[in-house]
Amino acid sequence: MASYMQAVSRYGPRVIQGPHALEDELVAWMATDAGANPHAVRLVLGQLGRVLRFYLRRGSPVVLPGVGRFRMTMGRDQELRVHCTVDKDLRQDLKDRRSFVGRTEHTERARWTPAQYKARWDAEFPDDPLQLPAADAESPSARRRARRGAAWGGLRRRGEGNGGATAP
Repeated sequence: MASYMQAVSRYGPRVIQGPHALEDELVAWMATDAGANPHAVRLVLGQLGRVLRFYLRRGSPVVLPGVGRFRMTMGRDQELRVHCTVDKDLRQDLKDRRSFVGRTEHTERARWTPAQYKARWDAEFPDDPLQLPAADAESPSARRRARRGAAWGGLRRRGEGNGGATAP
């Protein structure tokens, strides 16, 4: 049985990843933008990983203004994990779709319902049917969808029953 997340990752909207920004490009851009010597910029970029290792290994969170916060945590299994929280302003700037100039695909599927994902998956993989998650009317996401209107962004009708959202 295939999972719902497999179907969403295969058919859902996504960003097409462009080529990696290489060190030479970063150095040239940063040196030009800051009016700095490219060799000094390359040296600082090279040291950034070492600085993060040093401070994180001793248990000190590292805050890079405009980038984010790095910190170490430990799970119940005593496995160390690195967590990165992206800077709030950076996150907000990157979420603005109007300023995004990269490529995307399947954007027309942004409002697909689980049933539409299932139909598409089952048509392509009849030997591995998609198992949809059980609908839990008390889950936070179900309550959020109900507040927004009908399932998955439908219209909201007022004045019927208790004034809550009902399907059109």
